[in-house]
Amino acid sequence: MSLVQPAQTVEPNFVIKNCVECNKRRKVLDSHQVCLVCNKIRMVYNHGPSGNKFIDDFINYTQINVITKNGKLEFVPFEQFIKIEFIAEGGFSTIYKATWIDGPVTNYKRKRGDYRVPNYTVVLKKINDSRNITSGELNEIKIFYESSSKYRCNHYNYVGNYFGITRDPNSQDIMIIMPYYDSGDLIHYITKDFYNISWETKLERLGGIAYGLAQIHKLNIIHRDFHSGNILFNRENDGQFVNITTIGDLGINKSAFESGNDNESYGIIPYMAPEIFQRQKYDKASDIYSFGMIMWELMTGRRPFWDRNHDTELIIDICDGLRPPIVTNAPEGYIELMKECWYSDPNKRPTADDIHKRVGSIRIHNHKNGIQTRIIRSSDIGPIALNYPGAIYKSRPLSAMINTAMFLRDLRSQPTNLEKVKRFEDGLIESHNDNNDDGQSIKRKKLYEDEGDYIKREIRYRYEA
Repeated sequence: MSLVQPAQTVEPNFVIKNCVECNKRRKVLDSHQVCLVCNKIRMVYNHGPSGNKFIDDFINYTQINVITKNGKLEFVPFEQFIKIEFIAEGGFSTIYKATWIDGPVTNYKRKRGDYRVPNYTVVLKKINDSRNITSGELNEIKIFYESSSKYRCNHYNYVGNYFGITRDPNSQDIMIIMPYYDSGDLIHYITKDFYNISWETKLERLGGIAYGLAQIHKLNIIHRDFHSGNILFNRENDGQFVNITTIGDLGINKSAFESGNDNESYGIIPYMAPEIFQRQKYDKASDIYSFGMIMWELMTGRRPFWDRNHDTELIIDICDGLRPPIVTNAPEGYIELMKECWYSDPNKRPTADDIHKRVGSIRIHNHKNGIQTRIIRSSDIGPIALNYPGAIYKSRPLSAMINTAMFLRDLRSQPTNLEKVKRFEDGLIESHNDNNDDGQSIKRKKLYEDEGDYIKREIRYRYEA
């Protein structure tokens, strides 16, 4: 009887040379001329190109240069998404919820087998008018890549996670693929159960927000559109909140070292620092002012300046020192910290790292001394059913309105210009009435009645520092 000899395993032949795909000098399979990194990418990320050279080049760059799965992006055909539901529309994008059939890569280091989690719930963020997007406009995912590559080890990434890009088959606009946060944003968190959220829990959440902002600032990234709608929460399997905050919507962010040629100002007026209205450059202190507004929102359950129009008058009042009214129902040290974030002089505001430490100190002090600040029901706090009709909590281009506000503020500062101010305001009102298609024409008499009402109601706290 003859014995069958076992087949001998042939070891692959590797050489060190330039890979034909990434052109990096790496260990290459001699038979394929492709390095191990690119060969693994072929196996895991096996979808075709997007049809946009800028997108394909950038995606390829992230796949080759990031070691771990975090930061590696991919293009995914739109046919991979089912159960697509509209969620919301922002100033620059439209948000959908969808199920990704194949799902994202969750175990890139596995040698073979299932790299993905199928039927995964994601968010598709469609960027308006992005059909012909260029390299310079891929800012949002570039910032994600930058943060992922710098914190590629075991550091939690406080910049919102991104899986890749797909394209709307009709408009050809790009759609960024992101995780779905089932607990929503900070607005939803506050309004859903405001009176049952203890101050201990609020301080815990605020500490997470401050820590996340501090990590972003350490990357020399300025958010530039920091508000409660961009702070996201998720739940663990047991339904409890994860004690980590994700800061999202980086579409108009820029590196602190990036000058940029875009002179347009975007944002939500109540969250924007007064120096931005006065045409100073965005910096980290501008985000800190916005953080102060988030503190006020967490304290009151309401959005700042919910009860008035977000227009030129509000811009002027903010530049003149107007801030939301203070309520006393807060732990010791909380209101003082919030006021410091609101300083008119950006140089006087604390850093995000300072805020994180001080929020932690407030928590420790309260816990150590057994202090439990009660949330007292009153007319000054608690969620409201409707905001004022002219209160717009959606990021939008504001340069034209800011220019008008600053011109008007300058005229009003000179008593000899009172007649010019009146003519200018009359012209604004007539122009608005001529162009207003929704039937909400502004009458001059009503404008000045409202202005007086606001002064009486909000004069309680004008911050001059």
